[in-house]
Amino acid sequence: MLTKTISAVLLVLFLQAPPVSASFTAAAEPELYGAQVLVADLHGLGTQSLLLGKDQGVFVLENGEQRQILEVSGRVTALAVGDLTGDFRPDLAVGTEGVGALYLYTERDGTWERHGHAQYLWDTVVRLGIYDFNNDGWGDVAALTDKGEVYVYLSREGSLFPLWRSPAGEHVVGFEVLDVDGSGNPEFIFALRSGYVAALTWGEEEFVTLWENYPWGAVESLVAIPHPSAPEWLVVTSQKMLYGWRWQNGEVVPSRAFEAKALGEHLVYIPQQGLLSLSGSTGVSLFELQSAAVVEKWRVPGLLADSAFFYQGEFYVHDRTNAYLRLVEGTPQWRLFVYETEVTGFVDILVREGEVYANLLELAPVLGLTVELDDGWQVMGAKGQITLWSDRAVLRWNEMQIPLSRPLLEEGGVPFVPLDVLPLLGWTVQVDSLRQLLVFLETWGWWI
Repeated sequence: MLTKTISAVLLVLFLQAPPVSASFTAAAEPELYGAQVLVADLHGLGTQSLLLGKDQGVFVLENGEQRQILEVSGRVTALAVGDLTGDFRPDLAVGTEGVGALYLYTERDGTWERHGHAQYLWDTVVRLGIYDFNNDGWGDVAALTDKGEVYVYLSREGSLFPLWRSPAGEHVVGFEVLDVDGSGNPEFIFALRSGYVAALTWGEEEFVTLWENYPWGAVESLVAIPHPSAPEWLVVTSQKMLYGWRWQNGEVVPSRAFEAKALGEHLVYIPQQGLLSLSGSTGVSLFELQSAAVVEKWRVPGLLADSAFFYQGEFYVHDRTNAYLRLVEGTPQWRLFVYETEVTGFVDILVREGEVYANLLELAPVLGLTVELDDGWQVMGAKGQITLWSDRAVLRWNEMQIPLSRPLLEEGGVPFVPLDVLPLLGWTVQVDSLRQLLVFLETWGWWI
């Protein structure tokens, strides 16, 4: 009796789980697997392409074809494109794993050649950026390491010189670069995990602090919103508070401060799209950023990603298996398998409010079930029998009434069953919403 009671309680919790919808599926991009990816205009022609750092090489991916442009000593872990030499042409900065070598390259007659001396950060470089902080025409370099340290180098006549380093013992969550005050010189904005955010500006041959703040909680993420007239920067803290700032009337002023519990651990701002949230619990979501709230526009649940980029009108995310997935809008046909046997086309599938239903009359013979209409839809399998109704959010199983979060659907008199009731009949379903894939597996024990 105790076992049956525990089983019933678990069933109630399981069957009443709230649905979460997704409007995208995920398509694997195998050519990007294991790569460091940068969207950049490598040739200064106004056309963006994908720049890939793979193993000990740098490649350009254009029109589906991959072309290697240089070989590097060490595994490539970060890339940046910008004018390092003052000739108004793009140059290339490359960071590596382990010793954290930082190399500079320039293109001459179609060949990329190293110039200057390598810098060694003695930790894996995870992010690079090229900016002209002192407005001398030579691009300067900012580098973030895996340990959360930031180094900024001035570039002069093709060589790098140390300018600034983040505080010792502190972990930098991220950095952004914006022309905060409209002076024409970009400011360097950084955030410490310990709960500190600051904007540094170019003074007399060094960085000086333009502004600083101590938001409530540890900082989880830093995001820049590059408005043409009033750029803004945001942080989200461990208290799930979102704070924003911008320049106004000669000083930095608060622009936003509100609770944003729905936001994930990693944020990416995508112009004209919104704030992309990467969460370890809810998946990938796109939010509209409003003055006092964030509003979710769509979500892809179950997709655990740690970085993302936007290219040619599509979202790409990097997941925890080191793979890249392209989010494809729409709902292509679901593929169905019983173990390894494909049964796509034999069973109609409906999706309502993000939940998947199968045509019961077509699914029954595929799974060896029997269906009768007698005071509800009675479904019998080798492991038991259930009764479902279209007008009641409940099912009958072994003389027990089990609440459901949603009832059976009827379309033109045809019953469509929610997949989460199938364990009561001896079947489990592996649902991969990202790839529109269902796999039916028979259970051999008594436990659901």
